Amino acid sequence: MFHVNLRLPGYLLLGLVVLLLPLLAQANVWMGNLRIHDNQVWPQGRAGNYGTAKYFIDEDANETLNIGVTVEVYSDGAPASAVEVQTFTNLNRRDFAKVFESAADADQPDSYWVTHPMNLVGTSGNNGVYQTTIPVDKAGAYRVTTRFRINGGPWQWHNQFYGQRDAAVVVSPKKVLGLTIYEANPLVVEAFQGGTESNRSTFEDFTDHDNDGYDPFNLTGLRNQMGFNTLWLMPVMPVTTERLDPNTGQLVANHSPGSPYATRNYYAISDRLSEQGTEQAAEQEFLYLVQRADNLGMNIFLDMAFNHSGRDIRFGQGGVDLGFTNNPSAFIRSDRPAWATSRGNYRAHASGPNDLAPFAPADRLGEHQWYDAGFDWYFGDYSSLGPKPGRGDTSRGGAIDERDLFYTDLDPDGGHDFEVENVWRYFANVLPYWLQRTGNGIDGIRADFAQGLPPRAWEYIINVTRQQKWDFIFLAEVLDPDQVLYRANRHFDLITSVDHYLYRINEVTMSQLFESLESEARLFGYNAAVLHNGTSHDEQGNDRAWTMIARYAVAAAIYGVPMIYMSQPLGVGYKVDFQNSWQSISTFWDQADQNVLNFYGRINAARAQNAALRSSNRWFLSRRDGGFNDNIFSVARWDGDDVVLVFVNLRNNPIGPEVFSIPDALPLSGNYQAVNLVADDPNAHLWPAPQSAEALRANGIYVAFSYPNEVQYIALRKVP
Repeated sequence: MFHVNLRLPGYLLLGLVVLLLPLLAQANVWMGNLRIHDNQVWPQGRAGNYGTAKYFIDEDANETLNIGVTVEVYSDGAPASAVEVQTFTNLNRRDFAKVFESAADADQPDSYWVTHPMNLVGTSGNNGVYQTTIPVDKAGAYRVTTRFRINGGPWQWHNQFYGQRDAAVVVSPKKVLGLTIYEANPLVVEAFQGGTESNRSTFEDFTDHDNDGYDPFNLTGLRNQMGFNTLWLMPVMPVTTERLDPNTGQLVANHSPGSPYATRNYYAISDRLSEQGTEQAAEQEFLYLVQRADNLGMNIFLDMAFNHSGRDIRFGQGGVDLGFTNNPSAFIRSDRPAWATSRGNYRAHASGPNDLAPFAPADRLGEHQWYDAGFDWYFGDYSSLGPKPGRGDTSRGGAIDERDLFYTDLDPDGGHDFEVENVWRYFANVLPYWLQRTGNGIDGIRADFAQGLPPRAWEYIINVTRQQKWDFIFLAEVLDPDQVLYRANRHFDLITSVDHYLYRINEVTMSQLFESLESEARLFGYNAAVLHNGTSHDEQGNDRAWTMIARYAVAAAIYGVPMIYMSQPLGVGYKVDFQNSWQSISTFWDQADQNVLNFYGRINAARAQNAALRSSNRWFLSRRDGGFNDNIFSVARWDGDDVVLVFVNLRNNPIGPEVFSIPDALPLSGNYQAVNLVADDPNAHLWPAPQSAEALRANGIYVAFSYPNEVQYIALRKVP
């Protein structure tokens, strides 16, 4: 279904070597070769030693699937009747999510963890092969491991042979695969020229509450003209009022407007986001925006940073609701300093208000340094906390560590850390709080610097949130090496690509895009959902609006989720500096090419109406003469009889004719007529007469581009 390069990343090869060692020299008893498999998505199975299996379901449609778990046990000669093997998992148990639960407490009606007996189904060399089948019917972030014992003796775990490298099973809402995302800074998207706070845009500008006589942007146009079904709002919470001066090391008043990723209160809406300038008014306008979006069939994603916040972070209403304080305005640094990371040791609690790490991320200061973010939350001491090799002490782990070990033990028998538990509970309450306030109206989170939390904390947050809304979506911003990306894919529904720059540069080639997409498939698995975008709030833009149309057409034509930033369709060629000054893009709105905005609508309509463009089936198309045409993005997409051939001119000039081969893998039979889904008339026939599947395979597909950055989504329609 897609080209596969079987070269594995080095760290996965290392895992395979570790996995095979017991087979080379078995001594006493042993358990290994854990695999997850099913009949549809992973019929060949997914390795369970730190492996990940992803699934997408629709709970409202009562969709379920059965997954099999297989493991091998060497019992050192003990008879099969003496060997007991179990799967140990929290699959489907999101409603009982706990920060920690001991194995001894499993299998109760309200247990987070349950066991499933495994049956002997065969042998592999000297090993017994055991298997069980588990139905999956609830979206969540789960783990699977196995254990065995002989003659009722002590349990021995798959984990103890490999150091807590469980299999991850991520069950995501199916609607993830249909998202088309538009990101906006609500203070900038419709701001007036002037460079002061009074020129800012507000939530009123998103809806029919806009009464200022200037309305180039609103929810209705975003949905009906441009066709986006998801609005990602950059952080809407109050922003810190102080920052660290990098020159003096002293705390000073924060720049206005300051970074929205340095939150002052997770349980409030910034007063700046209403025309009245109060938090109460801003929250009311936010609630109205969510309601209007829901009426239009749009999803609303909030953008939040849980790894760090402003130094003046308050408890907020959630702190009161959870019993941590009686005063929502109280400073956490004063009342609960242990929730912060220590100034001198990123693997320890702050001992008091004066011991807080001065800025975040405290464990990665050799690489990142955020002066607004003066509160680094302490989520515990775990193996993937810390720097990359060569940037600090990694003796207890670091950013690329994959053991998934917790040193600050949440097991009561190992010295339970109640303040770590409290931090987890505090953040697991944030999204349910806003779901309750909006009547379940918000639909997802874009988690800023998601790698800054331990995986098990995210799993807890995800499963607690899904108790409130089963199809709430979790999008992770992830930076750095493959190991970090791979780890986030083990619990998030959707992750960012590190190759977003490819979707922005003028010189990008088909070969570069091919290698990037294939690398993602090798790393995450072919059905992992990845966000593809050309620019964002962190990136420089491209001043050629039609070039960025072509890049979006590529992103929308591949498996995953396409996304644009508010400046992209306007041809803003620079990074919008929303942090250090009050910005406006109004001159770009005034000069906006409505044909560009409309063409986004055509692309999004094609994606919404054709399952082929959302499926995981793909084959990158080569020229009849062999190899790619590096000036043309070319891929075949299909879902059953729905077949779309995508050709995108990557260049800023017309391109002469090319003939592309039709692979045998493409399921064609009978006769076809072709239409261009994004043409002025998407039903107009492109061929004088239908062509047979045999003729298409024999002759290939003729393609030519009369215009720069032209897009052709060629749907093959069966005819009698």
